[in-house]
Order: sequence, then C-alpha cells, then structure tokens
Amino acid sequence: MPMEFVLVPGPMVRASSLEPTARRLEGLGYRIQLPDVLAHRHTPPAWREWTSHLAALVDLSPSAVLVGHSSATALIADLAARLPCRCLIMVDGEVPPSKGAAAPVRPALRELIERFARPDGTLPIWSRWQGDQRREALLGLDILGRDLSALAAFESDLPEFSVKWFDDIIELSEWDHIPAGFIQTSAIHNHSAAEARHRDWPVVRLDGTHLHPTLSPAETADAIVAMSKALVQNFGP
Repeated sequence: MPMEFVLVPGPMVRASSLEPTARRLEGLGYRIQLPDVLAHRHTPPAWREWTSHLAALVDLSPSAVLVGHSSATALIADLAARLPCRCLIMVDGEVPPSKGAAAPVRPALRELIERFARPDGTLPIWSRWQGDQRREALLGLDILGRDLSALAAFESDLPEFSVKWFDDIIELSEWDHIPAGFIQTSAIHNHSAAEARHRDWPVVRLDGTHLHPTLSPAETADAIVAMSKALVQNFGP
C-alpha cells in the first residue's frame, strides 16, 4: 500500500506554514492531507478538544504517516492512539510523554508568553511574542521578514489565543508502540532530539530554523520521505 502523509501544523502557526512542504510532497507523487482546524472557526477550540477536530477532518488508513510540526507533536501522538496509521514523524517539537498529560508548550515558554498578554488576557499573534532577535533567528522569523509581503501573508493567517488557553492539557493514551522518528530543524529542540535518541528513534538534524517546513520545503519533504521509508523498513508494513 503506497504511503500517504498527513501533515499537522501546530495550532499557533496554521496549515499555511506547512503548505510549501505539502506541495513538494505532492510533486513527488504522494497523497497529502493538510487539515486546518481553524479554517472554519473564528476562535480556537480548547487544546484538549483539538484532536477531535482533527479526526473529523482527516481520513486515516493503515498506510498513513502522521507528521506533526511544533506543538502538533502531541496532537499526532493523540491522533495515532485513536486512529490507524503506519508511523509518526515529529518535526522540531516536544517529544510527548508516552502516556498522560501533554501541555501545548513547555513551562518556560508558558512563562515567557505571560509577559506579552494584554490586560484582557489575550495574546498577540505567535510571531509577535518571541522576545529577542536571537529567538527570532532560531525560529526563522528574521529570514521570513526579509520579504515583507511574505511575512504579511504568513502573519495574516495566525490566530490569537488567550494566556489561559495554554493551561489546558491533553490526556494521552499509550501511543509509543507506534514507530516514530524525529526531525530537528532548530537548536530550540536540542532537548527533544536527545529525548528521541534516548527512546532509540531515528533522528535527523537539518541545518535550519523552526520554520524550516515553510522556508526550506524541499529539504524538509525529502527528510520526511527518507525517514518514513526507514521507519517502514525497520518496523515492517
């Protein structure tokens, strides 16, 4: 059965952030699903409800490879525990616990974004709460900002969240029996790559930024294909 890829974006960056990589994969002849939970909603659903919305938008089969970018790593783990798939590929995000509570972001990032909250508790869009030039460079926002029209198009798609939204959790069922691999694209996730190696996952390091799927789609897509083939070969159909 031929492979198909389900690309799941982190809630803060929307599906458009993965569209360049999706187009590359389609050009290579693969079937792609790119669900966008916020396409028909004015406000984001609760974090704990996000996977249910994803499940309603995708058609998973045993041949599906789930690819989660950024905070969507927890989402694909949750989705894989509910629906059939072949393997998981996590791209520059946290490695979720094998079971139990998974928050949208690490505690340190939760503390950071508190500083950007408005008096009513709402936050500016994701690209506006990074804090310093070094972090913007790790994320790739400095590269994106060299083309003001591209940056404007990217930011026009970003939703706004409240600080309290990030206090929610997903209760993961056991999922780590499913073959998984990790693609690291930024130094932000050195700790995640180390955790993936600790779990004996294959790990690939690309020399890029957190927004590598947006900025370098060909390299990202090629890494996804290569890793999916390795996972299938190592763990069987």
